Amino acid sequence: MDVSIVFVNYKTEALLLDCLRSIYEHTTDLHFECIIVDNHYVPGQNQAILSTYPQTKWIDSGGNVGFSKANNIGLHAASGEYVLFLNADTLVFDATISKAFQKLKTDSSLAAIGGIQVDLNQEALPYYRTLNDIRRDFYIVPNSPFFHQLIDRLLPVQRFSRPEETNNLVGAFLMASKEILLKLHGWDEDFFMYAEDAELSYRLSKIGKLAYFDEVKFIHLIQDNPFRRTTYSWVNRFAMQIQVSNLLWIRKSYGILPFLVIYANYTFLAPVFWAWKICLNLLKGKSILDDTNNQRIFSQKLGILYRYFFPILFLRKGPYRIKTEENIDQVNKS
Repeated sequence: MDVSIVFVNYKTEALLLDCLRSIYEHTTDLHFECIIVDNHYVPGQNQAILSTYPQTKWIDSGGNVGFSKANNIGLHAASGEYVLFLNADTLVFDATISKAFQKLKTDSSLAAIGGIQVDLNQEALPYYRTLNDIRRDFYIVPNSPFFHQLIDRLLPVQRFSRPEETNNLVGAFLMASKEILLKLHGWDEDFFMYAEDAELSYRLSKIGKLAYFDEVKFIHLIQDNPFRRTTYSWVNRFAMQIQVSNLLWIRKSYGILPFLVIYANYTFLAPVFWAWKICLNLLKGKSILDDTNNQRIFSQKLGILYRYFFPILFLRKGPYRIKTEENIDQVNKS
């Protein structure tokens, strides 16, 4: 078996059927298998898939065990020499899986390959090219050149020996050998959702090169997700599940100091943000609490983050999944 393609399913049977159709249409020169790990098994919901592609391995995870653990279930069930982790909400439009396989097979310096995300018009979708690109966005500082230059000096642009090289692969399309993945003990199951691909990329980059190749592309049909933020502002730029996972990744990959610096940034910002708005309201002759929804939401989010401060600091066992009432964006939306 050349490649095992692992999917995590959570109420995405229709998307999966479309994705499988695209794979079987365009992947004709590989011996591959498809493994679906179901995090929300409903008897009969998989009938259309199994009727059309009866060779598919369908595994009931027993509940919503999270993205990392479900991927590991698929990894251990895989028969292929290489494993491709592919999102359900994706499509392939050419032999991209074969291309990725050939790249890994013929270049022993590569530990893993990612796919470049495009939309239905095959226009590139934005993504973080390197880990430092992600980390720079964690810091909330005044929107001025001085502070941006300061952050850039602390977390400089990361450069590599080859133009296609990176240290951050998007988890929607990530291929590596089963041997390497097992050597690294797979995905970190302390992550329920988000940042697990950054953490895995960090570990993969320690044993080989990671790369995006221009010819390895896939369509990503970005779906609505209840964990994503519903409103955006310069300060309220992060959603709770995403940021809890990001903080866990920073703590695991970079240690205590960077983790504490991010918390210090947010802690210092909260009273400053309130004081700025109150002073602005007073200068305009308004009530001191007028139009402070942004400040209130940030304070709520900071309070939730502090619930996870000591568990992450001491790396207590996960998975780190926020509670429904901690999903501040959705709470405020309703």
